[in-house]
Amino acid sequence: MARSLLALLCAAALQITSAQAQDQEAFRAKSITLYIGTGPGGGYDTYGRLVARHLGRMLPGNPAVVVQNMPGASSLVLTNFMFNKAPRDGSAIAVINQAMPMEQLLQNEGIAYDANRFNWIGRISSAVETGIVWHTTPVKTIADVMTRETLVGGTGPTSSTVFVPYLLNNLAGTKFKVITGFNGTNEIGLAMERGEVEGSGTPMESLKSYRANWVREGKIRVIVLWSGRREAEMPDVPSIVELGKTDEARRILKFYASADDIGRAIVAPPNMSPEIVTTLRRAFDRMLTDTRFLEDVEKAGLDVKPMTGEKLQEMVAEVATFPKALVEKARIAREPRK
Repeated sequence: MARSLLALLCAAALQITSAQAQDQEAFRAKSITLYIGTGPGGGYDTYGRLVARHLGRMLPGNPAVVVQNMPGASSLVLTNFMFNKAPRDGSAIAVINQAMPMEQLLQNEGIAYDANRFNWIGRISSAVETGIVWHTTPVKTIADVMTRETLVGGTGPTSSTVFVPYLLNNLAGTKFKVITGFNGTNEIGLAMERGEVEGSGTPMESLKSYRANWVREGKIRVIVLWSGRREAEMPDVPSIVELGKTDEARRILKFYASADDIGRAIVAPPNMSPEIVTTLRRAFDRMLTDTRFLEDVEKAGLDVKPMTGEKLQEMVAEVATFPKALVEKARIAREPRK
C-alpha cells in the first residue's frame, strides 16, 4: 500500500511538473500582445509601453511584447474584448481604465465583463489624477469654478475626464461644462493648447514626464485632485472628497476616488491556467526591480508605486463592498444635470 501511495504521489508530481513546463513553453512559442485601452500618448499608453519594453525579458523564452492600442468608450471596448474574446494562453494582456471595477458595480450600459474574474497581474503605479486649467483662463482655484462656467474636455462616458466634473457639479456645486468625444488625454491636451477647451483631468505622472514643460512654463494650474486625499507634492490643492457638501456626498466622492488606487495595472483574461497567471505575475514582479527597467523609469520621469497581482486582486474585490443603498445615488451623481 505504501509503495502504491508513493507511486501515485510521484505520478501526480510529474503531472504538475509537466503542466508547468508546458505553460512556460507556451511563452517560447508566441509573442504577447499588450493592448492599451486608449489612444497613443496618454498616461495609460505611457505605462503600457514601458511594460512592453521590459516584460518579455522576464518571461521564459523572452517573447516579444507588441503594443496594440484599442481605444473606445474609455477602454470599455478593450475591457469587454479581454473578458470575452481575448486568448487565454498568456498571449494577451492589457492596460484598462482604472475605473473599470467601479463601472461594473454601477452597471452602466455596455458592461459585458466581471472585473473580479479577470486575472490581475500587477500594478505599476497608483494614479492620482489632477483637475487642471490652462493658464489663460481666469480660473485660479476650484472655488472660481463654483461661480464661473468652465469648459473642460472629456473622452467617453466611463472616463473620469467626463464623470468627475459632473460629480463635482452635482455634489460640490461647481459649474463645469464637459465637451466629450476626444480620443484620449493627448487629444484633450492639444485642444487646450489651441484654446478649444479650458481644462480637463490628467494624471499626475503626466505632469512629471511628457507634460513636464506645462509645469515648468506655468502653462497650467492644478485646481483639484481627483483622489481621496491631498498629496505632499501639492499640499494646497484640495481633493474632491473635501468638496462634498454633505457626509453622503463625501462618501460617494470617496468611492469614485478609490480608482486611483487601482492605477496603472496589467490585467489578463479570465479562465486562464493558474500556472500561466503565476508566471506572468512573478515576471512582472521581477521587472519592477530590474536595473534596465528602473533606468527607463528614471529617464521618463515616471512614478512607480507597485502592487502585486494578488494584492491587486483583493483590492478589486473590495470595490464591490460599496453599500448598495448608495449605488443608485452614486450613479445619478455622475450624470449631467437635466
